[in-house]
Amino acid sequence: MLTVTNLSIRTKQTKETLVRSVSFSVKSGEVLGLIGESGSGKSMTSKCIMRLLNPRLFDLHGSVQWNGKEMLAVKLNELDGYRGKQISMIPQNPMTAFAPMLKLGKQMELGFSLKGCRERTQFRGQLAAALADVNLPDAEKIINSYPHELSGGTLQRVMIALTILQRPELIIADEITTAVDAASEYLILNELEKLRRAGVSMIVVTHDFGVAARLCDRVAVMKDGEIIEEGKTREVFSAPQHEYTRQLVQASVLFQEELC
Repeated sequence: MLTVTNLSIRTKQTKETLVRSVSFSVKSGEVLGLIGESGSGKSMTSKCIMRLLNPRLFDLHGSVQWNGKEMLAVKLNELDGYRGKQISMIPQNPMTAFAPMLKLGKQMELGFSLKGCRERTQFRGQLAAALADVNLPDAEKIINSYPHELSGGTLQRVMIALTILQRPELIIADEITTAVDAASEYLILNELEKLRRAGVSMIVVTHDFGVAARLCDRVAVMKDGEIIEEGKTREVFSAPQHEYTRQLVQASVLFQEELC
């Protein structure tokens, strides 16, 4: 489904290489975890798949093949045919994903380019069902709210509902539990597990080994813009081969013990 080969990302101004020769693949129905510390290059790599990096600021090299199509060669005016409909991203901070001056219902309708009362009525019915699927039954309240009137966890679940509504083939979840409380994290992970069981392919970008262990079939560990270890989740976590991975696993274990 997705094959990334020797992907490198360099800044145009400083010529600094931020991601270096990264390669991985995602099969249909598979969940891959991109894990590592902040600044390791995992979020930048995932954004590159959807061509979300500003071409005036970054040079991209290598290959990103999506169902046989070279995404790095797709013209900018053709990307809307892929974004959302085939590959969808759930961003890390939902507060910055919505326009602050528009009610959520209005900007969702604009985002889906709806025209006419019939389309809007049908959309709102479908949206209400998708919101109920992520434990947000009061669709009318959400539709008529501004982003700042809702919590980060609620907005994150709204993003998941919008993603479900588009029925993409691949979902990229970028650190989506980082900025939410424990209760919201529990609900969000439950929704991702439902998608996983339904056979939806995902890339889960996270620094949390617990999240990766719960959701991912395979993981790729990133450090300083490179993948240093890759394999089945259980095998990597139980017997890491790279010293950096061993340190991360040990730190995660100690952290969980302190919580207990």
